[in-house]
Amino acid sequence: MSFSGFWKRKAIKSLLQIIIMDPEVLEKYKKAGKICSQVRETILSEIQPGMKILTLAEKIEDMIKEKGGEFAFPVNISINEITAHYTPSFNDQTRIQDGDVVKIDIGVHVDGYIGDMAFTYCSKPDPLVEAAQKVLKSAISIVKPGVTIGEIGEKIEETAKSLGFGIIVNLTGHYLGRYDFHASPFIPNIKNDSKHTLKKGDVIALEPFVCKTNGYIKDSSIIEIYRYIQDRPVRLMEARKILELAKNQFHGLPFAKRWLYRYFSPLKVSLALNQLQAAGALETYPVLREVENKKTAQAEHTMIVDDPPIVTTL
Repeated sequence: MSFSGFWKRKAIKSLLQIIIMDPEVLEKYKKAGKICSQVRETILSEIQPGMKILTLAEKIEDMIKEKGGEFAFPVNISINEITAHYTPSFNDQTRIQDGDVVKIDIGVHVDGYIGDMAFTYCSKPDPLVEAAQKVLKSAISIVKPGVTIGEIGEKIEETAKSLGFGIIVNLTGHYLGRYDFHASPFIPNIKNDSKHTLKKGDVIALEPFVCKTNGYIKDSSIIEIYRYIQDRPVRLMEARKILELAKNQFHGLPFAKRWLYRYFSPLKVSLALNQLQAAGALETYPVLREVENKKTAQAEHTMIVDDPPIVTTL
């Protein structure tokens, strides 16, 4: 895959942001994080069994816009063994059932500066949900300049184990850059040998996924989320217009298939996306499922590395 000028410019902007955290940039990170936090508090007071996840997703997205934010990615609402990347389709009839473990992952950006936050809801008390929160809190407690990625992974895995749970081994935390919601290096949720050290001003998201015992995720056949990679020649007019939207209106960040129905018919959207995917213009995000169908819980916060860290999404 060629590294286009578009992505070179993004990389340079991200590097400058990490090196120099000027006050204006800091405030934008804080605003994005605050919107995430406000949305979480509202949703936790309103979510209940019987609610359609499409209704929930649209409510979250409406709130983000009303509060002055933009979407860093489509809201993910992943239930039980479905672990990540599930955003509702345009006619999704799925409803939250009593006792479901519902992971809600929200991404907000302000001028490209991102808040990435996730929490897990269950209508009944569930030790799995509580464990995810405790594991994240434990990991945040050691974040400061000089700490290594390996130490963070070890802390996450050991805390989960001490609580009687395991970790999804092949999902990670990550750095954040401007208009870049999954920047490298990645931050494994298990013990690892990385000696990469956190630096003051780095922006990271820690997001442990907890399950009964150590588990793994695999791709499913369901795809509702896409992201711009590069310009490619395509025949369909709708495909060319979607590529323009993906690059410019969505700023190269992930977008939901259902968002495109505001502009085109469902048939044209499907044909265009298939053409763009075949041409290598778009990246896809298949829904991720735990391989043994174990229920998973997630907790995530974004933070700016300092001593103590500035957790923007609290």
